[in-house]
Amino acid sequence: MGLISLLFVLLCTAPAQEEAVVATVGRFSITGRDLVDSYEFGPAFVKRYPNPLRKHLEYMIYERLLALEAERLGYDTSAFVRERVTALEEDLTVDELYKDEILAQVKLTDSEIEEAVQKERMNLRLRWLYSPDNEGARRLEEELKKGISFDSLYSRTGGSNADRSLETTLLRLERDTPELATSIAHLKVMQVSSPIEGPDGYYLVRIDRVWQNPVMSETDYSRLRDDAIRILRVSRADQLAADYVRARMEAANPVIKAEGFNIIRAYIADKGLSKDKRVQWDIPSTFMTEAGPLPIKASGEYLSRPLVVFGNSMLTVRDYTVWFDIRQFQLKTHSVEVFNSSIKRSIWKMVQDKLLSWEAYTKALNHQNEVKRETGKWYAKLFYLVGRSHVLRNIIISEDSLKQEYDRTKKHARDNSGKPLSFAQVRDQLWEARYYAEEHLILSQTLRRLKEAYPVRVDEAVVSRLAAGMRREQNPIDVIFYKPGGTFPRVAFPTIDESWQRFP
Repeated sequence: MGLISLLFVLLCTAPAQEEAVVATVGRFSITGRDLVDSYEFGPAFVKRYPNPLRKHLEYMIYERLLALEAERLGYDTSAFVRERVTALEEDLTVDELYKDEILAQVKLTDSEIEEAVQKERMNLRLRWLYSPDNEGARRLEEELKKGISFDSLYSRTGGSNADRSLETTLLRLERDTPELATSIAHLKVMQVSSPIEGPDGYYLVRIDRVWQNPVMSETDYSRLRDDAIRILRVSRADQLAADYVRARMEAANPVIKAEGFNIIRAYIADKGLSKDKRVQWDIPSTFMTEAGPLPIKASGEYLSRPLVVFGNSMLTVRDYTVWFDIRQFQLKTHSVEVFNSSIKRSIWKMVQDKLLSWEAYTKALNHQNEVKRETGKWYAKLFYLVGRSHVLRNIIISEDSLKQEYDRTKKHARDNSGKPLSFAQVRDQLWEARYYAEEHLILSQTLRRLKEAYPVRVDEAVVSRLAAGMRREQNPIDVIFYKPGGTFPRVAFPTIDESWQRFP
């Protein structure tokens, strides 16, 4: 189902935040919860300031001001904003469906929890050999049988160690890749599995090491137990969700139409494959219309063609192109068969998303307060991105001006050994420095103007109370919380833009 999101898990376990309004920026309000959520999951640079929460709020205010500018300019009618706001609202609404129909059904017994705790204590280190096709995987298997060592093949097949190894617990492995966990359940340490088919190829997996966490303190055990319960709930919910989606797909009985599929295939090939590859795979670049053969993007007629039909419903080529373009999935291109198969999987994913969205909206879950709150945050974020792009769009840095800058400063342009650097060697650095200077000037002028146009009010007392209750991080690091599932894979939390670190 792909509806498990880090957003939801954390919201379920986090305490309720202060609901008081800490700032208003024109028509936008920022509550204590909005501020704390944005700060907790935001970039690390702001946490190094003397008063980090207040500084974070300052950047949130800047973003709301730029969002108001985008609204004033009428960008709410742009496809970029409309389509993404719709997709985000659908995703948040389906999350509510997941909470009501799936998570609420998960019940855990004491014995199940204890078994999960023991699995969470069991650590595994895995490595694997990879082949994009079954034939290559069988060759690797034959070489192992002939006595060639796993380590030799591991080194020979290339790729980074991070891409071909994993250290995890048994419980997390069962949650993240249940098929893999089942496939290697019988393996002993240092034994290599037969080829295991994955979504993008074949894997020969070896368990390098198994070990158990030592005896823990009561506090450590309690923390581990909480983790195990959370992981087990998600795993159990995944199973229920898969059954839930399967039942709805079977009831709908969707059928992919050949003509629509071929149009989509040509559309995606035109966006992501080389001309030589399209010719080799015999993917047409034009389709016949009443006006004769036209390129796939040249005729709006193609967009209305049926792609999937079920019952009295239909999804068109246009539905898919909008859905696909805002998600930007990376499809597999190892071979024409893999390419075709990955397109078909993406179509089924769209159908699944639409079925769940329709059901959630039928139940009016889009009117839930949580959906409205979170959609509002994303709305402001998208408008900020559009507004920032608008005010910075006129930054133009000519090659001549960069060369003039180089001529003025080239006596200082030297490498570590003192050797002079050419213009080509420092060109990108000069461009970056010039761009950031222009960016700072334009943003400063724009924000001053917007503060005069839109009232900004901050309740400093509430901000101070929130800051007093937060623990100061000694060595903050950047961690991105990403929601890969649902109807719109995305960063789990809308927070401030990292580029503000260039704007002290």
